[in-house]
Amino acid sequence: MRVIGEFDLGAVKASVFKMNERLSVKYEYQLMEQTYKFRDGTGIKSVEDIHKFSQRIEEDIMSCFDTMSKLRWKGIQSLQEIVNQQEEEII
Repeated sequence: MRVIGEFDLGAVKASVFKMNERLSVKYEYQLMEQTYKFRDGTGIKSVEDIHKFSQRIEEDIMSCFDTMSKLRWKGIQSLQEIVNQQEEEII
């Protein structure tokens, strides 16, 4: 897999990869990532196509990152509650 392009989408960094005949784009925001893969026949054939695709769904990408962030914090808080309970049982 090799990087064939990069661009910014607001605060999101996008990296475009090519492997065999497939393209993929990885969006990075804070400590989170989203990856989308495209095979032949999807109409996505270049970095420019992926950039256009990205611009059209930019709000959805950010919404997904928002959901991911909430889930991450929910999981961290839940784990912390378990750790705190275990510490209380030890004492």
